[in-house]
Amino acid sequence: MKKHIQHIVMAAALVSAGTLTAAAQELRSSYFSETSNFSHQMNPALLDEGHVSFPLLGNFNIGMTGNVGAADFIFHNTGANRNEYPLTTFMNPEVSASEFLGNLNDKNRLDMYLNLNILSVAFRGFGGVNLIELNARSNSHVTLPYELFEFMKTTGSRESYDLSGIGVRSHNYVELALGHSHKIGDKVRVGAKMKLLFGAAYADLTTNRMNVTLNGDEWRIDADARLQASVMKSTFEHDPSEPTAPDGRPKVDDFEVDGGLGGFGLAFDLGATYKPIDDLELSLGLTDLGFISWSKMNHASSAGTYSFSGFEEDIYVNGTNTGTNEIGDQFEQMGDDLEEMFSVYDDGQRSASSALAATLNIGAKYTLPAWRKLSFGFLYTSRIHGKYSWHQGMLAVNCRPAKWFEVSLNGAATSTGCTLGALINLHAPHFNFYIGADRFLGKVSKEFVPLHSANANINFGMTFPLK
Repeated sequence: MKKHIQHIVMAAALVSAGTLTAAAQELRSSYFSETSNFSHQMNPALLDEGHVSFPLLGNFNIGMTGNVGAADFIFHNTGANRNEYPLTTFMNPEVSASEFLGNLNDKNRLDMYLNLNILSVAFRGFGGVNLIELNARSNSHVTLPYELFEFMKTTGSRESYDLSGIGVRSHNYVELALGHSHKIGDKVRVGAKMKLLFGAAYADLTTNRMNVTLNGDEWRIDADARLQASVMKSTFEHDPSEPTAPDGRPKVDDFEVDGGLGGFGLAFDLGATYKPIDDLELSLGLTDLGFISWSKMNHASSAGTYSFSGFEEDIYVNGTNTGTNEIGDQFEQMGDDLEEMFSVYDDGQRSASSALAATLNIGAKYTLPAWRKLSFGFLYTSRIHGKYSWHQGMLAVNCRPAKWFEVSLNGAATSTGCTLGALINLHAPHFNFYIGADRFLGKVSKEFVPLHSANANINFGMTFPLK
């Protein structure tokens, strides 16, 4: 199966902040929950009950975080053909540069996550609680500097632009986890997991340097852009009609995907809880300490200095293009232009390793002595992942007025804005169902694309407690 590598890895990612509805991670709203069967994914020491998950629906978590939304990139068409084509992109001249650029940030970010529990079994034994679980994970990140969009929108208003710092990364794998938690005395519980990783797909595009300078009727680009990609077992393909790099390397055009896993790896989760007094519990968890080794990673890089003719604007202008003004056509043209702008050339295959995004969770939970059905918690989370790192502080209120019902409400301040979250858990004997969100979905389009903020997720699941 052939795929256009620039469209998928680069061009599609660059417009993803305006078009993707995807993906979340662990449900942090459940961290202090007494009835959650998956808080151990943030701290393995929180594994304290046996259970069996409902296959494929034990824990389903999808969402995203970011500081931009679709409404920052897609606008209502005000031109003569607005009835036929009601939407347009930011590249349409009818959209002013100040209107578009005024809503952007110095670094525009979008993080997309998927965590799907395929099967999970926890049981008592060996002096504690043991866990076997199988999860599918997908983590994708995009970071785009303000000057990239300034160049796209106002090409020619300046003679030079610095587009360094563009980054796109996607990690997709299946993990088989073996875990154990163990109580030490009355105050301490420790936990650990070993996770075997089976890599399905990985892509990483980084521009360490990208300076764009006007040179007569064209732009000169001085770039150090590097691409790594392994999708199942894939190889780059080339178009013989495309010019090669000065050193003879062919330009990457497609990649051919074959079956089979592309990599294998290992990771660990570590955690502990401590009760200095009866009503206070302190906790510390460090997860996803590991890597995946890819045996045949495809490598490509830019060719130093090259020319770029600029963006073909006719498709974005109302009534002047020879095709249509469908918004999909506009994004396709944008992808074609960006493909030319970010040309990379084949460096061959060689093995490489990719580190997972480690996460640190530090928590404190206080149970109200006067009414022990009510508790309060604070959770600090730090995702350690280079330019894609982020941090969050969350305050939570948890109430369990009956054994079969628990609710949690929380508010958080993050690197990408402030959020509100909630969790409802029905915990009947031998049956547990929950639904929650760390980031409530705001205003959306009819296709359920978040318009003003990419901070949204949904998490639900069913398990069967073994007690």
